[in-house]
Amino acid sequence: MDFSEVNRLFKEDLSRVEQAIRKNYQSDIPLIPGISGYLMDGGGKRIRPLLMLLVAKLHNRAIDDRVITHGCVVEYIHAATLLHDDVVDETTVRRGNETVNSKWGSDASILVGDFLISRGILLLAEDCDPKIIRAIALATRILVEGGILEFTEARNLDVSEEHCLDVIRRKTASILAVSCELGALLSNSSEAQRNAVVSFGYEFGMAFQLMDDAMDYDSDEDVLGKPPGMDFKEGHVTLPLLHLYMKAGRSLKKEIESFVKNPNLTQKEFDYVLERMREKKSIDYTLELAKDYMDRAKRHLRATEFPCPEYIEALDAVADYTLERHIAARTCS
Repeated sequence: MDFSEVNRLFKEDLSRVEQAIRKNYQSDIPLIPGISGYLMDGGGKRIRPLLMLLVAKLHNRAIDDRVITHGCVVEYIHAATLLHDDVVDETTVRRGNETVNSKWGSDASILVGDFLISRGILLLAEDCDPKIIRAIALATRILVEGGILEFTEARNLDVSEEHCLDVIRRKTASILAVSCELGALLSNSSEAQRNAVVSFGYEFGMAFQLMDDAMDYDSDEDVLGKPPGMDFKEGHVTLPLLHLYMKAGRSLKKEIESFVKNPNLTQKEFDYVLERMREKKSIDYTLELAKDYMDRAKRHLRATEFPCPEYIEALDAVADYTLERHIAARTCS
């Protein structure tokens, strides 16, 4: 089974998630559905709702309206963080489109992000399952802490690999893990089953973001959905850059330090850093670490028994697709 087969298998359910997403961002204030629609139609793969649906099916849970609504909730939280992140980073392009903050301004982007979070909270309140509310609230808190941690150390090369991984765990892996957890909680899973899928979600999330970090340097704009090098130009010290810095000699270290402090980097400077990364195998190092995380993710699914283990193959396919994105990017480059 590959990712396209998984999408075909869940086409109808994902379509229902899309309908719920559109239904629930409606408002009598036109700017809200205008911006929400623009963002939601921007080409995302809906990985988070898909993981939730897959975990529910793994537990032999029927995909009813309650499951669909919770898929909408996780996508709203994710979309809100994109709106807020793009303001913080002053990002102008995402998924091949102009960002909301670039098109409508930072104030509108922040406020509509707030609306999506509040709408998600209201949907949770209408369902009123304390375990689910607590899981999403905790994941959202951890996610926001990750954004703040990243912000406080922006343009700082005096950080450790553990710091970079901690930012990923909080900012990316937390929402992917809770997507899996929701699938389990909605299915009345056992503690062992829930622990297994949450662990899968965390390891999957680590691999997912590490792949993104590598692709931001070594990818093609058509695959990435934005110009390569945005992390570098925005001063984010992700693992590929930190690895290069730690392996660099004194002269190269000083060059990297000057690049990180400069908010107006050129394409020539990016190309120079990319070439040094290839020499020091910094991208390869990041990719290998992503593969290690994904291997562990797959093993977690096999640590306990599930009612419908055939869906493990579908989760494997989503995991493999995540890793194969870099191969596709290299092919296009």
